[in-house]
Amino acid sequence: MKEIAAEEIQDFNTSLDRLWARRDLVVLATGALICLRSIHRRAALIGALPRLRYAVISAEDYVLGTAEEVIRDAVRDAARLPGVRVVVLYLSCLDILVRPDFADIERSLTEETGCMIRCFFRGPLAKADALSHEPAEELLVHLPPEEGEVVASSALPPPMSDAAGVVDVLRGTGTAQVLVTPSGCRTALARMDLMPDRHDVYALIPHAEDYVFGMEETAAAEVAELAAEGGHRAIHLITSPVPAFMAMETAPILDAAEMHGCRGGCSPTDGFHDGVFGVAELLQHLVEEAATRWKEGGQTVLVLGHSPLLFGDAAALAEASAALADLGCSMVTAGSDALTERPAAVWLVSAAGTRAAAWLNTRYGIPVVRTLPLGREGRAAWRAELMGALGRANDAPSSWDVSCAQRTAHPERILVVADPIAAAAIVRLLKLHGWQEVHCAAYAWSSETAELYRSAAEGDLLIFRTAAELQPAWDAADIVIADPILLPAMGEKRILPLPSGLLSGRDGAGAGSGVLGAQFAEILQGFLDDSKTMKC
Repeated sequence: MKEIAAEEIQDFNTSLDRLWARRDLVVLATGALICLRSIHRRAALIGALPRLRYAVISAEDYVLGTAEEVIRDAVRDAARLPGVRVVVLYLSCLDILVRPDFADIERSLTEETGCMIRCFFRGPLAKADALSHEPAEELLVHLPPEEGEVVASSALPPPMSDAAGVVDVLRGTGTAQVLVTPSGCRTALARMDLMPDRHDVYALIPHAEDYVFGMEETAAAEVAELAAEGGHRAIHLITSPVPAFMAMETAPILDAAEMHGCRGGCSPTDGFHDGVFGVAELLQHLVEEAATRWKEGGQTVLVLGHSPLLFGDAAALAEASAALADLGCSMVTAGSDALTERPAAVWLVSAAGTRAAAWLNTRYGIPVVRTLPLGREGRAAWRAELMGALGRANDAPSSWDVSCAQRTAHPERILVVADPIAAAAIVRLLKLHGWQEVHCAAYAWSSETAELYRSAAEGDLLIFRTAAELQPAWDAADIVIADPILLPAMGEKRILPLPSGLLSGRDGAGAGSGVLGAQFAEILQGFLDDSKTMKC
């Protein structure tokens, strides 16, 4: 077992770097979302984003044998980029496990596209493979001389994976999070999606033969050893693409933890889904499990959908917690706090909590508060909705002069690209200040996340998966509120930056981050002041 700690990329002489040193070469990455995340990070750091593309493959594609055709289509798309002469298929562990016809892919697609198509075997399964594979240096030597360079926009950044989302949400004291994965997946987590304050995340160290005979025995032994150390009350397994594909049995691994006095749990993530869906699944499980042993009554407000990467700085909730304390209520956050009593109300702060909130409302009639206290007006609206949910009269009506705002109209069209709950708070505030052309969009990696966004949305919402689906709304907007990491894919635009951990990893989290964080508050207030919206 190995503890995972946040780290930065230090080595810029890897196979990827050597491949990208050639300007007419596109790297086409395959595999699960968790595989693509760190590759995009490296491309951004060395300025190679225009020469990175990825194949969006589902878990079902690998199971049903359709992954090869998805890969072939992605190769064809990459070969059409202006200036490309070489496409290197950067294979994942699952590609090596299922073994599509690599030789035919190279031969037939080279002939079809007119580009040189080569497969590059990477990762721990390539090293453990019985066949030898040529290193990047040899691959490059056998290519024709470099000529020109790729001229293209970037692909959209792959969002945080389900496994990383679960790790970020689960912060219970005394619980060890154990990632069951080959080394590449844990490296992606450490280099982008693990917050620096975490010292409770571990990774299994599998042996080469485990990929043939199964990982259960190794996992059980390492988990038992960790549990026997006595530093943890619970151990939570987080699975990834390879063990999910191999249908790893978790029961004997959890039994090994419980034999040493540790409560066992598991999040069956597969690495193909994004963090929003992964957290939604986890929160649903947590509230259903807690409901079986809840104490009745109480004045607790349950926060659903919060984590540093999904929502932002937890300090932004301090004011809300203090307001609740004045009302005689306490705040608990699913994933961090023990859920010991049935809540009086649920506060939904991101779309990841939508499903769990709906279940609590349907099953127990628990009211759901969906407003975020953004700005003075948002704080008043949040308090009013909260008081209504708690069955109390609102004793602090808003003093906002709506008639003043209505006389200050602004013609600019604004596009908000964010979680639907955050976007709704921004839209309400902007409309109060005179902007009427405000539209919202959200980036959904899968159909499951798209459904969560639809359930969380207030009004129209553009749900996009590709840059082409977002481009018309982006081009039509005068101002965009979004994570600046989208700019290389979407094009330059006047932007009010709202970084998100979902896209930018820990670079978009930390102190002052999120829609309620101090950084965005300063940016938004500056924008409102510059627009002189308060002048009547």
